[in-house]
Amino acid sequence: MNMSELLKNVCEKYKRSVRENPDTVGQIETTFRLLSYVIAGRLRNAQVLSELMYTSSNLLVFLNDAILKQTAKIIPKVSVSQERLGQLLTVLEYVEVFVEIAASKLWGEVGKWIVIATIQICKATLRFYLLTTYQHGIQPMPPIAPLDRQLVSKKNKEAQQLTEQEDSEQGEAGYRNGFSGPMTFTLKRSGKVMRKISAAPPLGMRTWAIPIQTDTRSGRRKDLAPTPLSRQRMWAETIHIVKPIVHLMSMYGFGLSSWKPWLISCGMDISSLTMMGDPADLNPNERGELRRRTFMLLYYMLRSPFYDRYSQAKIIFLLKILADNIPGTSLLIRPLLAYLPTWQKVYFYVWSA
Repeated sequence: MNMSELLKNVCEKYKRSVRENPDTVGQIETTFRLLSYVIAGRLRNAQVLSELMYTSSNLLVFLNDAILKQTAKIIPKVSVSQERLGQLLTVLEYVEVFVEIAASKLWGEVGKWIVIATIQICKATLRFYLLTTYQHGIQPMPPIAPLDRQLVSKKNKEAQQLTEQEDSEQGEAGYRNGFSGPMTFTLKRSGKVMRKISAAPPLGMRTWAIPIQTDTRSGRRKDLAPTPLSRQRMWAETIHIVKPIVHLMSMYGFGLSSWKPWLISCGMDISSLTMMGDPADLNPNERGELRRRTFMLLYYMLRSPFYDRYSQAKIIFLLKILADNIPGTSLLIRPLLAYLPTWQKVYFYVWSA
């Protein structure tokens, strides 16, 4: 057995284990994420390891979701090229923090900022291409959200129950070896639902009941089509896309400690949200993304130089009060206090949103 066959067998076994044990897989993913939090605040010089574990947990969820989607026959309602661009963007979102920290360790500050600029340019280019070429509309972050596994599992069980009920009522021979298309049709004038002759079960098992049409797509997630954007909203989304590039350029031009990059970025975020206007005509996913962007304005309190001059002392003071006066919270807050200075200096943690 050569190496390619060995890898193929390993991949097939892994896919089978994910399909057969989704709950166990979910527990492993959660364990990876929790360990990344524990390591971050308790081990010295463990920042790279902590970020590696956190990134691995996200990529593991992404991979397992893809396997479960394939099992549940969840087919994206977009072209293959658009889906691949979304996958690439999602992977970039998941690995960017780890890549930044690793670049800082390997190549210093200069290498770190080169990597940051390269990733932001790639992300902005891909997002702009999706916006202009595929009319992707308001783009979420990450572009491909984690799969709602409980909903998929529930719908798969419902589909299985319907199939079993159908088999028991219609007979296995009638549908497994014979008709596999739609079992009914609707009369145009009366609207009455009738069974097709070709869909009739064996003579001894016929009933007058209308057969239940099994929906083979019942495990699919309801993917809402993007809302066509007006000219103003196109400009608003464009401002949101190019904001990271403008912010990096302003940091390079005015310096890391200047207020100008902070003010420019904040102004662009507020302008983008204002230009979007009333979100009532947007679909639920897009309204949720705009709510997320609005909430992320609070991050400006954690971004330098505002954090360094105003909010740092207040946040640390509040966390210490909680850790000293609420039993049990110190187990979480103490590591957070130890990791907060490092977290605040990582560009992709603070500015990526």
